[in-house]
Amino acid sequence: MKKILWLFFIMIIYTSTNCSSASAKEIHLTAIGDSITYGTGDPSKKGYIGRLHDALEMKTKVPVTVNNFAIPRYTTENVLNQLQDRQRKNSLKHADYIILFIGTNDFRKSARYQFNQLNLKNMNNGKVRFSANLRKILCVIRNENHSAPILVLGLYQPYGEYQNQKEILTVIEDWNKEIINVLGQIEKTYFVPTIDLFLNKSKKKYFSDSLHPNATGYQYIANRVFHHLVTIKNGI
Repeated sequence: MKKILWLFFIMIIYTSTNCSSASAKEIHLTAIGDSITYGTGDPSKKGYIGRLHDALEMKTKVPVTVNNFAIPRYTTENVLNQLQDRQRKNSLKHADYIILFIGTNDFRKSARYQFNQLNLKNMNNGKVRFSANLRKILCVIRNENHSAPILVLGLYQPYGEYQNQKEILTVIEDWNKEIINVLGQIEKTYFVPTIDLFLNKSKKKYFSDSLHPNATGYQYIANRVFHHLVTIKNGI
């Protein structure tokens, strides 16, 4: 009897080990967004997604495959159209993690690219459209993949050179609150704040232009996303 129980115990360990090994052979990550997720402004072309890839491989010791579908100037409306593509859907279906960073161009379009004097009515109307589109995007993603964590990055503040920067910051924070509200309606979605990363910091040190981070700035974002991934998976 003892021999049978021992053999049974060995079989359980063997099965568990095989399952763990199989699940850890490779990590699939799908990224969706605009020029920031694309990596515009980084001389190495890595952006935060490339740096996240490297950090994950170093942490897990397994290959990480990244499908980065980010396209510069994209808004939530563009992403909604993009997600009808079969290749995008297939990537989402097989992803272990999904990264979404969208809304910067929605914000800028709502401001009509005039940041020195925001029209708050226009900004609020833009936020409503953004919120509705974001929810649709997340529903499409969740329909394709029921279990992968979806990490949604909040907007940061790159407009520190304007005299009304405090007002701009307040509006950005309001948009970020709306992101959090939407995420509360979709399972296994996680908000990744970025608004604090560049506040009161030298723009020359962290940005390549008026909007896009440089290599150092992208590393900051990558570190933040990586920290949240590790927290979600309890050390992966």
